[in-house]
Amino acid sequence: MRKKIFIALIGLLAGIGLFISFETINPIYILSISAVMALILLFIDKKLMAFPIALSIGFSLSFYKLDSYRLIDNSDEKLEITITEKRKVDDSYRYFVKVRGANISEKSVIFTEEDFPIGQKYLIDGEIALANKNTNPNLFNYRNYLISKGIGSNIKIKRIYKEGRSSSILLNLRNKFYNYIHSIFENNLNKNSANFVISVVLGENLIQNEDIKDLGLAHILAVSGLHIDLLIGFILYVFSKINLNYRYGYISALTLAFLYGALIGFPYSIVRVLIINLIGFLAFLYQYPEDKIKSLLIAALVILLYNPFAVLNAGFVLSFVATSGVYLIYPKLMKYINKHLLAESIGFTTAIQATLLPFTAYYYGKINFISILANFLIVPVFTLAMYIIFAIIIFYPILSFIMTPFFVIINYLLESMLNLTLILNSFKFLNIEFIHQSILISIYLYFLILVSIYIKKSNKKLIKNFYIINIVVVMLSLGYEKLNPETSFSMIDIGQGDTFLINDRGDYYLIDVGGPKFDNYDSGEKILVPYLKSIGVRDIKAVFISHEDRDHSGNMEILNKNFNIKNVITSQNNIGSLAKYQPKIIKKNDKIKLKNGYIACVFDGTKGEENAESMGLLININGIKILTLGDLPKEYEDTLDIKADILKVSHHGSKTSTSKEFVGKVRPKAALISAGRNNRYGHPTKEVLENLDGIKIYNTQTDGMVKIYFDKDVRIEKYLKGGFFRWILKNLWIY
Repeated sequence: MRKKIFIALIGLLAGIGLFISFETINPIYILSISAVMALILLFIDKKLMAFPIALSIGFSLSFYKLDSYRLIDNSDEKLEITITEKRKVDDSYRYFVKVRGANISEKSVIFTEEDFPIGQKYLIDGEIALANKNTNPNLFNYRNYLISKGIGSNIKIKRIYKEGRSSSILLNLRNKFYNYIHSIFENNLNKNSANFVISVVLGENLIQNEDIKDLGLAHILAVSGLHIDLLIGFILYVFSKINLNYRYGYISALTLAFLYGALIGFPYSIVRVLIINLIGFLAFLYQYPEDKIKSLLIAALVILLYNPFAVLNAGFVLSFVATSGVYLIYPKLMKYINKHLLAESIGFTTAIQATLLPFTAYYYGKINFISILANFLIVPVFTLAMYIIFAIIIFYPILSFIMTPFFVIINYLLESMLNLTLILNSFKFLNIEFIHQSILISIYLYFLILVSIYIKKSNKKLIKNFYIINIVVVMLSLGYEKLNPETSFSMIDIGQGDTFLINDRGDYYLIDVGGPKFDNYDSGEKILVPYLKSIGVRDIKAVFISHEDRDHSGNMEILNKNFNIKNVITSQNNIGSLAKYQPKIIKKNDKIKLKNGYIACVFDGTKGEENAESMGLLININGIKILTLGDLPKEYEDTLDIKADILKVSHHGSKTSTSKEFVGKVRPKAALISAGRNNRYGHPTKEVLENLDGIKIYNTQTDGMVKIYFDKDVRIEKYLKGGFFRWILKNLWIY
């Protein structure tokens, strides 16, 4: 039975993965292929028929789930919203809402500084739009995150007409619980401890502690299955102490855990624990042997059948992977460990960390090998704190007058825990960063770990060959780019700014670094630094700054903190704000040699007008010429007589640059435009686009990051090439 469920789960995941990668495939094709596959397997092994059946279900469910989301982007209309979930994030709030409009009925999300109670209804003028896509590879994908939670859009409130109150009992209870938790702990704990407890209990994001994340302890900050297991364990312990029937204790524990899940919106980790414990309880009632692995597989199937895009949620994946480690690896380790508390704790922690290792590297791009020790030291403290927290939450209304000592203990435990994370994370030499790899490599490594644990030790030669082969496969997979260094030129989507990356077979050069900050959004922190780290950049051979405008140079500081920049190069007119980086001055006709070409200065700026100080560069890679001129105004274009294959359009497509005459002189085959979406300047202007008529245009607004590969043949790839969630399902059947 377990085997059938496992095969079905693999098939379901394969179908979901197939849709995610190739969602424009006609479902009829998938159903037909699955039917043929099932017919063949009928005569080979009937158990394997579960795979093609589940594959077709996974693809079809994904298709219809995505089709249920609205397909109209950016519409202004009157909307009725009901606040269903509330999370405090820094100094603002994130709300999940039910939204109704003329042609809309769905879940959506709102970010605002306004404090709205859960269960409140509002009639608003609002702009509803599809959630933002990820426009650069390897970075956090906000749209995927929302879709994993069954949400496809976000709303910007323009005006509130009237408000009311929902009659939903659940929403009113959620609001009371939210206020109850905040009131208890904000009034009785110091700020750090209160924020920690509230984040853990309600799933809010009030803790800005990178040490916890770096040490692989993020699971204690999120509302996880661990918390529910602790809650269930706490209830069963209380019932045992007052000599009540175990059956009633389990029912009470499950009921309370279910209520808690309902009050915070049923995150996947809680659903997993509830399903596993419910199956376990039913097995106990009917005296069947409990199969934890089977329960885990069933829980995964139930969640994915409800929302196939849950697989895009890192919390969902990490939760199930960690639990599989407890069920599969921990018992094996305990055969070789003396059964006492210390050894069991080490074995338990090791089992979780070992299974999480490949996925931690995939999702976070780094592994801290001190995380096993950190979990061993911190989790017991956290567990004790959680027991006290649960006791306070349950008994505070009737025993508040004797709770003061418990708050003192929590403050002490949490402060000690946070201080310990700071100390442990200071051992930076144990923190290893990884180049971003395919999820398939992580899955491969995960199963390799499981096989390694279960492999029989009798045939030493077979074991030796097994490990040698797999080590070679893993090393080749992880080191492919090192063995085959690429030559490329990338236009990174930095927003309203310029950032271009040259990969000269492992030597990296940047031309401008972007840098505008809007509200609390920092393009250096959110885009540039994590992207460069994800592709393995450690050293930057040179950073060329065209001029000192913030949208070209603003990320220099954060870049300098995170990478070894060997040279900063600019023209004589741009050393003011760059002086602290001791820049090298480049003059007209100077050249910087590359392995397969050069970077030449063709314009070193004119003192005076800001944009006229822009430095112009001609990049020659394998004979292909790329011309970039910063924000150079059109009146200075007349001084240049240069031909290029690719033109980086000046000033983000402003009408002040890129005249028709200049385009005629350069005669480019392709043009690159780096501009922010919905920017207030109207870049790129209609005039410039008309000047580029007949030339292939690549624009970050529509294409995201654009990468030019210089292989045997030059090829240009755009990141937003119609991949995952193209939102054209109305036309899907014609493919």
